[in-house]
Amino acid sequence: MRNFSFEEYRHIINWVKDNYDIIDYNDVKDNTKSYAIIRHDVEFSPIRSLQIAKIDNELGIKSSYFFQLRNNCYNSLSGENIDIIKEISDLGHYIGSHINTSEFNSAESLESFVVKDIETLKNYTDIKIDRFSFHRPKPYQLREYMKIQGYVNAYDDKYFHYFEGDKPEKLRVRYIADSSHLWKYGYPTDEYHEKLHLVLHPYSWTEKGFDNYENFKSVIEEKNEELVKSYNSETKNFPMELL
Repeated sequence: MRNFSFEEYRHIINWVKDNYDIIDYNDVKDNTKSYAIIRHDVEFSPIRSLQIAKIDNELGIKSSYFFQLRNNCYNSLSGENIDIIKEISDLGHYIGSHINTSEFNSAESLESFVVKDIETLKNYTDIKIDRFSFHRPKPYQLREYMKIQGYVNAYDDKYFHYFEGDKPEKLRVRYIADSSHLWKYGYPTDEYHEKLHLVLHPYSWTEKGFDNYENFKSVIEEKNEELVKSYNSETKNFPMELL
């Protein structure tokens, strides 16, 4: 059943529920012995993140959804996407900023760069945002376990164990992700570890489930439909024969 379908998603989440207390980043203390955190990094499709948020709500869990500001595939600050972010928040989930540092340079501090993105998203959505995750993090961003007063770094050492070279015999936290539509760090239900950080990407998950190629085709088709709707809302002489 490893096809990235909603059925598989529900199976994974129910397994996590059966084996862990699913808690928020802020609830992890120095003496917390076991937990699962579920995080969603929104890469291409806010609307798919809303679909997953509704499933999370249906299954009775709260998770974190991290949105990018510096993304060519979607605009977090558009009216439609602000509505999506607010609806996800209204379902009881946490909203974070997914920090793309491809435009970062040493003219400002990394802390300032991160806080600016967080505060911009907060100001446009009127939602409390106290967390961030790095998009395609660089080794130094993981190695340093960056701490910013008042904000949660999803790659803090309480939630993530960075290592170089061979995998340590004992990890503080088991990090599992479906990055690039692949389970590169193991499959969630294959092994139990006291602490689990499960990182998911909503664009990968659909009702039917697809392989990587077909999934990207389906995302492109959805984005094309969004573009057509935008054209139709902005101009009265849209060339319908191009459809």
